[in-house]
Order: sequence, then C-alpha cells, then structure tokens
Amino acid sequence: LDELTIARSRKHIQKYYKATIAQLGGFPERKKPVSIYSAIDTRGRFLSYDKLNDEIAGYKLSLFNPSKYVQEQFKPAYQTATRDPFTQADRENYLIGMMKVNFLKRLESSVKSFEITMGRTIAKIEALETKVRAYLSGVPGNQDANELELDLGVSDEDEDLEESMLVGGKFKYRLEHLELDRGRNWLKDLKKDKDQLSILLYAAQNVTPETDAKLADLKKLIAAKVANPTINKLGQPNKKILVFTAFADTATYIYNSLLQWAKKDLGIDIALVCGGGDTRTTFGETAFNQILTNFSPRSKHRDKIPTMPQDGEIDLIVATDCISEGQNLQDCDYLVNYDIHWNPVRIIQRFGRIDRIGSASHAVQLVNFWPTEDLNKYINLKNRVEARMALVDIEIGRASCRERV
Repeated sequence: LDELTIARSRKHIQKYYKATIAQLGGFPERKKPVSIYSAIDTRGRFLSYDKLNDEIAGYKLSLFNPSKYVQEQFKPAYQTATRDPFTQADRENYLIGMMKVNFLKRLESSVKSFEITMGRTIAKIEALETKVRAYLSGVPGNQDANELELDLGVSDEDEDLEESMLVGGKFKYRLEHLELDRGRNWLKDLKKDKDQLSILLYAAQNVTPETDAKLADLKKLIAAKVANPTINKLGQPNKKILVFTAFADTATYIYNSLLQWAKKDLGIDIALVCGGGDTRTTFGETAFNQILTNFSPRSKHRDKIPTMPQDGEIDLIVATDCISEGQNLQDCDYLVNYDIHWNPVRIIQRFGRIDRIGSASHAVQLVNFWPTEDLNKYINLKNRVEARMALVDIEIGRASCRERV
C-alpha cells in the first residue's frame, strides 16, 4: 500500500492541519502509563515462581518428543524426512522449549489460562497413552491406528508455537518404530510428565476468582473509574473502560468473573468480544458491531442508526486483539492491557482505539499489567517488548509508529 497511501504522523498533522484538527476536536492528551505488578493468589498459596520454573524446567514433555524414542534401526528414516535444515529432533527440542515458556506466558495472562493449558496438555498425554496401550494390546483399529502425528494443537494459545509448527510441516511416526514400553520407555516418561503437570493443575485450580490477586487489582481499577468518572469536553461523565488480553480464555474468565459484580454492584453494562464470533453482553444485541456501537455510540454515530437503541450504553468491554485494529472507540478514555502482547505493535494498535483524533476526552490513560519481577526474569517479557519497541522505532521511525494517527 506504500504507493497508494501517505503516512501522516501526529506531529505532522498538528503542524500542517491546524484548521482540520480544530474542526475534528483535536487529539487527547496522553497521560503517563500506569504499571501494575500483580501477584497470583491473595492468600500467597500458589507456588513461588522459582519453584514453578524448577518444576517446568524438569519436565521432559515427552508428548512432543517422539523422536527420542525411535528405535536405532529406524532413526535414519526420520533424520532425513524433514524439509528444513534442522533434524526432526532439533525441531522437537525447540518446540519443547517454546512450550515451557508458553506455560509461563499463559500464567502471566491469567491463572485460569494457565489452568486450562495444564488441563489440555494432560488430556493430550492421556489420549496418547490410550492410543499406545491400544496398539500394544493389539486392539483392532483403522489402518492409521499405528500412525502418530506430532501436532501441538496450540493455534488458539500461542502464535509463535503455531508458526513453528508450520516449519517443515506436520510429522508422522509409526508406533512400531518407537520404544513404547521398554528401553527408553515412552509410556513411563508420559506418566511422569502427567503426574508433574497434575501438581500444577491442582495448584491453579485452587486459585478462585475470589482469591485471584490480579483479578482483584483489575476490579479496583474498574471500581475507581466508575466511582470517579472523568468529565469529557462535552461535560459528560465517562466511566468507560476497555480491557485487552491476548488470550480468549482469559477474556472469557474475566467477563464471567466480573459479570454479576459489574451489573449489580457497579450498575454498569459489560460485554465480551473475542474472535470467532464469541460475543456476549448485558446490554443490547450480541452482534459484534452492535456491541462496539453501544460501547462507543458517539464515535460510531449510533444516533444515525434507527435500529439501534438510543438509550443506555456499555461501559466495560473485555476483548482480545480481534478489535485492536480498525475500530473507532474514542468514546472511551481508559484502556487496560491485562497482559502484554510480545509484539509491541499490538500494544500500539490497542491504544490506538481510544487515542484518536476527534476524541471528546481531554486525556487518555493506559494501564499495563506487567509480570512481577520474579516471573519476568524467566519469560523476560518486559525487556523483550521494550527491545522490540526500539527495533520498531529504528525500522519505521518513531513518528510514524508511536505518533501514528
């Protein structure tokens, strides 16, 4: 699109389009971002991050490492089968490392997201155990009963993992080529991993919405905003809050946990917007566009849509990055990143939903939930995002990125 579009930075517009800015209402002031560092459990009963990392580091995750159990006489066939410069064993070891980091990334998002990942991984192990035992017992099956395909099934959890699975394509093993219950004994290692993962699953299940420290911090922010709304340029109180998360299951968890509290205790309407059509709301229709219009009726020109309700609004939206681009939501002046996406461009895009020309707000506020220092030393999220942000600045220029209209 470079030949068809012209980039205009905020500073450029402010310098050369003063009359247009005045007509549209100008840009809001950007307040200094607020950083929040939340614990996991208000009771302090969840594992320390040091202990958690030790547990995860010790996992073999043999579910994703079948190449380790290939019998010697069949190894040459699997070593030459990949289309990339890495051996299949290299790819599996790389993916296992990413899986371990993904566990911590999911915990950084929410303890519920972490719990779901533990449960899914255990379920995959159990399904594999069943397949292997059926093969060993000689139970009749279809022609593919002794064929195993390495598939993480993580497309809804982590983009990096999904992309990594595409390198070299899906890979298949024959069960008769593997040491299943002798030698390196895949079944034994699968059982050990399952037992270890179950410990973390039970620990996560023990943290409820009532004892979730991060959720409690979010509720404090929401309650404070509702109790002390800002007054916009039109003299109207603004209670609106937009909460972003990278993971759909975290968004659903937040919505379900806040639903009754927001409606009954705070007297505001709440909505959930996730990709794949998962939308819910306590006000109006659940259609994607109707939720966003009821959340930001002024910028979406709701008064010109006769079929839309003209009384009442949604004041709180919990969303994934499915709305981080192409949406005018500048009726809102308060945005919360409940977790930090590893791609800083996503953070810029999220904030761009409310930091827009024509906003009726005097100022806009960004709140970031960062991993605590002891968790961050393992996933290095803050440093990685800041380093990528610096690269973005160098690559396309600070003005055209951070000052993008």
